[in-house]
Amino acid sequence: MDTQQFTENNDYLMLAFDHRENFKKYINPQFPEKVTDEETVDAIKEIIKSTKNDFSGILLDDKYSLSAYRELGIDKPVVLPLEKSSYELVDNEKITVQDKEPAEIKVLGADAGKFLIYFDPKLNSADEKTELAKKVIEQSHQEGLPIFLGIISEDTQNYERVIDSVEYFLKKNIIPDVFVLEFPGSDYICRKVSNSLGAVPWIMLSGGADYVLFREQLKIAADNGCRGFVIGRSLWQEYFDIAEPERKKHFLEFTLPLRFSEIKDIVKNS
Repeated sequence: MDTQQFTENNDYLMLAFDHRENFKKYINPQFPEKVTDEETVDAIKEIIKSTKNDFSGILLDDKYSLSAYRELGIDKPVVLPLEKSSYELVDNEKITVQDKEPAEIKVLGADAGKFLIYFDPKLNSADEKTELAKKVIEQSHQEGLPIFLGIISEDTQNYERVIDSVEYFLKKNIIPDVFVLEFPGSDYICRKVSNSLGAVPWIMLSGGADYVLFREQLKIAADNGCRGFVIGRSLWQEYFDIAEPERKKHFLEFTLPLRFSEIKDIVKNS
């Protein structure tokens, strides 16, 4: 399905605020239960506003960030998650559980769905997980919704798993509209991913990495076929670590928009 509405000149420049209850932990790691829903929504609004509408699409949740986004009145396309925010651990494997049907997020105003799985083609659960992804993709397309499929490796120390996972899905002919992937590890593997996918776009997931590291990895990926990014904590996490009001204000007014401009230029100039 067509995902051009999520791009700016064919580049995916996307924000992520699909953290649900975890967002309160970012605001107050010691006492998240003390953070009110109103404080959570307000914090999300401030961060979104600081990007100056420079993004091409946004990944939200229906717990806090969707209402925050609507209050801002911004007209950029919305992606909503279809999976639960946490995985289930079965036989030491991370299992994604579908939380919503595509028809449900469509009613909420989604322009596309996101489904994230933890995956390793060498594990026993590989076929079961690909079948679940296939079902979600088919359900979403029946509702007229494109799917952003996120794949996170079970083996975080082995970047080769990224290309292995992509090729496993292609072999099964299970193809989302956009692959959302971790950094594949090198320029060589990034090229392999791009060559394997052909016309199917892939974008890079920040995954909470340090901003400087993410920026460096994005440059390598974008120079080798990656079509953009979806970034959350890597962009704004430090905001909640700053105590002084003036420094917090400076982060929102200068640091954060500068960061977004930097990574946007990396993609556009590649």
